[in-house]
Amino acid sequence: MGISAPGRWAPILGSVVVTGLGIGLVASLPRFVGASWAAIDASLVSVPAGALAGLVLLWFAGLLAHAPVLTAAMRGLTVRQALVLNLSGSAVSNVLPFGGPAGMGLGYAMARSWGFRADRFASYTVSTNLWNALGKFVMGVAVLGVAATLDSRLPSGVGAALAGASAFMAVTAAVTVGTFRTERSTATVGRLLDSASRRVRPASAPNAPSTWLLHSRRELLGAIRSGWRRMSLGVASYLVLQGALLFACLAAVDAGAPVSVVAIAFAIERLISLAPITPGAAGVAELGTVAALHTFGVDPVSATAGVLLYRILMFAVEIPVGGALALTWLHRSRRTAPVVAEPPARVPELVA
Repeated sequence: MGISAPGRWAPILGSVVVTGLGIGLVASLPRFVGASWAAIDASLVSVPAGALAGLVLLWFAGLLAHAPVLTAAMRGLTVRQALVLNLSGSAVSNVLPFGGPAGMGLGYAMARSWGFRADRFASYTVSTNLWNALGKFVMGVAVLGVAATLDSRLPSGVGAALAGASAFMAVTAAVTVGTFRTERSTATVGRLLDSASRRVRPASAPNAPSTWLLHSRRELLGAIRSGWRRMSLGVASYLVLQGALLFACLAAVDAGAPVSVVAIAFAIERLISLAPITPGAAGVAELGTVAALHTFGVDPVSATAGVLLYRILMFAVEIPVGGALALTWLHRSRRTAPVVAEPPARVPELVA
């Protein structure tokens, strides 16, 4: 069954719209907070080279802290491979609107070249995304809850950020639990995928999606059972270092924001990034974070410069670094045969 011309163009048009939205929000950021690009640029240029080097090291320390999440999610994955998967996938996702599927496609090709089965990569994708989302949500809600308990004045947009993050987590939890709770539920979803696959590709192997999904479930349960502690500690460490990076970026531009204010702004930024409307939540995350800082009296020029510096390190720097790693892998993979992985093994049920 072919896809009609409007169907082919719809994703492209949607990508153009959301990309334009992100660019427009970033470009309009000074107007929203009463600053100018000239003043923001001057603040960014004034950051010493030594301070920039320290910020880059702190950014990389966060990636290293997050690596155990990936190695625990896909047993047999090395730290080097985890860094390559993380950075190269982020580079593709950050460049392309709705680039998540493209980033996953690249990661799947890399994992297969290293000898990992498709079901193990699927388990890795589900578990890492779920743990990262849970970490952002729990941390964001906890920080804002503590701030409210201490009678801190919270920005007016907190309710919208919490509502959006809660809706995203509710849908994510419903889909994940509904699909993987029992073998019966997984088999039911698999049969639906089988039917859809036969409509799109009539010549495809019968029951291939359902078989793959059942194997992926077993891998997922095994990875969670053996690695949930390392994954949880890795996500927590990564979030702490991300928060430290935001504080350091604001300090580098002399924003003078106290730790408590930065913690609230960081919690809001992480909640906004849970359900990105634009690639990497570009524009939306910056606007929400700067608005939160401005609410607490932080100078709008310094707040904007610090947040942009933080987002450049968290978002833009991954593009050239990850792109270079992807090209290196592509060059080497043409000369290296994949390793044969072991067949899937059954693991005990975790959820009745």
